[in-house]
Amino acid sequence: MTTEPLFDSAEFRQVCGHFPTGVTAVTATAPGGAMAALTVNSFTSVSLSPAKVLFCVATASSSFKVLIAADRIAIHILGQDQEDIARRFATSGLSGAEKLSGVAWTPGPDGVPLLPGTPAILAGVRDEVITSGDHVIVLLDVDHVHLKPTKVPALSFYRGRFVAPTGATE
Repeated sequence: MTTEPLFDSAEFRQVCGHFPTGVTAVTATAPGGAMAALTVNSFTSVSLSPAKVLFCVATASSSFKVLIAADRIAIHILGQDQEDIARRFATSGLSGAEKLSGVAWTPGPDGVPLLPGTPAILAGVRDEVITSGDHVIVLLDVDHVHLKPTKVPALSFYRGRFVAPTGATE
């Protein structure tokens, strides 16, 4: 049973913004070569065995169709010094190729763009896509991880701004 909310979407977004989240960059290549690049803060691990993660993406995203058509996807955990990538990949109206232009990347398995300067990368095969409201939940079976030793804290998002995590030292 669905009830009518007693708030508007702006208030809902403001309330959810009180929960700090990490910031990731998601990349993919669809059959035919079209690329997706987007900033995602709705990322979490789901299972250790098998290794599985999820992220959410708006169906209105300019990267949505490419992302859903792609078999392989990479999720890059961004460092505090990579706010420029987060902002670029969050730009609406640009294609994935346009967002990746000027950003250092290398083709990974099946051509998925990998950003070598990020502290951590998880890549794998799209497992399941679940529609929920104006977003989809994408489950990814992880078959590749890369961890770059760094002392740079992860980039976080809190109350509408990019921030460094509190108490982060490494």
